[in-house]
Amino acid sequence: MDSDEGMNKLVAPLPKEVFWNAHEICHVEGFWFFAHLMESIAAFRSDFEPRSDDILLTSFPKTGTTWLMALCHNILHRHDDREEEEDDVLTTVNLHEVVPTLDVFFLHDQVQDLVLNSNRSTGGRLLHTHLPYTCLPEAVRNSGCKIVHVTRNPKDTMVSMWHFYNKIFDVFPMEGAVESFCNGVLPWGPFHEHVIGYWEESKRRPDEVLFLTYEDLCRDPKKEVRKLASFLGKPFSPAGNGCEDEEVEKVLWLSSLGRLKELEVNKNVVSELTQIPNSSFFRKGTVGDWKNYLTPQMAERIDQLTQLKLQGIELSLDDF
Repeated sequence: MDSDEGMNKLVAPLPKEVFWNAHEICHVEGFWFFAHLMESIAAFRSDFEPRSDDILLTSFPKTGTTWLMALCHNILHRHDDREEEEDDVLTTVNLHEVVPTLDVFFLHDQVQDLVLNSNRSTGGRLLHTHLPYTCLPEAVRNSGCKIVHVTRNPKDTMVSMWHFYNKIFDVFPMEGAVESFCNGVLPWGPFHEHVIGYWEESKRRPDEVLFLTYEDLCRDPKKEVRKLASFLGKPFSPAGNGCEDEEVEKVLWLSSLGRLKELEVNKNVVSELTQIPNSSFFRKGTVGDWKNYLTPQMAERIDQLTQLKLQGIELSLDDF
């Protein structure tokens, strides 16, 4: 059976919709996924062998994935005796190749080599997925590996997603985008159920699942980076130590979206792995940018949905 035939057999029985008049998405276990990724998702769920020292970053698309990848990479590698910026791998390689998204690229040779043949002596692998918690491979959920989830205010997520996909598809009207977002019919959606799954698991297993918000990272980056470093087993020196402040500030600078955005690799290179320009992963990164794009009626609809979905849950997804 060739790949196309296997894909057709996998996708055929699933409920389907067309996302933004552009790509078919399939409904699986309460969530929607791009049909063309179903083979990779299925392979990741069935074949991935986690290690207890792995670190799995998780996120709904456009909620701070790139920044989280950079922060974790630089926290884990800050004692590599890297003195010069030229020694930083992120100056020549896009983050999404350093920290691959397994559900999207599991069948790619480059990712297979990392996942199947990695023997890093410095610790576990740093990996990423957009899958909801309930759709993660059972082996991952039972492995004891560290999971870090980042989320974002749904209105900013919605607007960032609209910009990202409009660079890839034909331009889609904001009204329709809001409709699909609120109906939950979008890749890796529904958004709120995706977020709630990781939030609830972080409450059940706080030593293994860390839940962060983009807004908290923006509001108090030093505090959040210290928390993240401690969770990853690479804590900074005690607070108040001058050297510790310098370490934190260096990680934040190396990981800053402003710095990464201006690197040549992220300005004029099309990734072999993603097949899209690396610049697509960098836009404003600001909190509250939704105000420039959503009408009051659109914003109110998303707010009302968020209030309904989070009723009874001690979680706030407000911006500043």
